[in-house]
Amino acid sequence: MSRMTSDYPERVHSSVEEGRRRSLAEQTGSRSASPNLLIAGLAVVGLGALAWYYFGSDLKRYLKIRDM
Repeated sequence: MSRMTSDYPERVHSSVEEGRRRSLAEQTGSRSASPNLLIAGLAVVGLGALAWYYFGSDLKRYLKIRDM
């Protein structure tokens, strides 16, 4: 009977450690996704600015003609 009571705290302790490892892995994983998301966002903004530079004047002209 005493063996069963001594096993219980070890199991609880190991499950707590396992939970900490999982949360640490999740935090590490979310940190690595953040730079990728930042790079993707910058790429979208850069392509949008480039498109506006090349097509902006034509788009403005087209919108003026359409309103006539």
